[in-house]
Amino acid sequence: MQASVARLVLAIGTPAFAERLLAAAGCGLAHDAAALMIFHPAAPPAVLVDRLKPAERAWLYGDYLSGVYALSPFYRAAQKLKAPRVARVREIAPQGFAQSEYYRRYFALIGVADMIGLLIPASEAETVFMSFSRSTGSRRFTAGDGRRLESGAELLAAAVTRHCEIAGPLASRHIAAAASPIAHKPAPSGLTAREAQVVNLMLEGHSARAIGEALKISNETVRVHRRHIYEKLGISSQGELFRWFLATRA
Repeated sequence: MQASVARLVLAIGTPAFAERLLAAAGCGLAHDAAALMIFHPAAPPAVLVDRLKPAERAWLYGDYLSGVYALSPFYRAAQKLKAPRVARVREIAPQGFAQSEYYRRYFALIGVADMIGLLIPASEAETVFMSFSRSTGSRRFTAGDGRRLESGAELLAAAVTRHCEIAGPLASRHIAAAASPIAHKPAPSGLTAREAQVVNLMLEGHSARAIGEALKISNETVRVHRRHIYEKLGISSQGELFRWFLATRA
């Protein structure tokens, strides 16, 4: 760990910083794949380091960056972030996450058994997200793994702050306000703003009851919204809704 931190310190203010940051964060944490990206509320994530397996890489540079990132539990957590945070995906995902289209189209397809992430505020707009995953067949990340990653979070956050002071924003490209999540965009295809909120929550994996609680409406009202959404979009399943969502992000 000390050697990786030393290399990180020497890389502050240089192009090698993101690589060294991910290496320092993952030191001592058993994982099969990792990535470092920058979350921004007004644009798709900027991927700075990619140490993924081929199946996961294809998905990341395909559907994920095309818009599915907006359904990620980690992306959602980043929007409310005030301080560095470590979390296993099951700790921040909705109760029905395993039944969501996001889960079925990501974890179930690319062989990821579990994921843990470290989120670090880099500026008022940017959040550093470092993800570490284990493949199907491997054991899940434990609370001890979370504590191990968390033990270095303060130091890593300090390195991020110092690097940004010297070199500016971490994102490797200009971020334009072009692609915010569906909840923040004008509702397409005749959907009302409330219906767009219901779509977002449905695709995240929330149950009708959880959607009702989140929006302070009854379960029956949620079902009425869902029926109207399907009618307006000419669809009959959540899988079709997911494909429509991807099409609107293109």
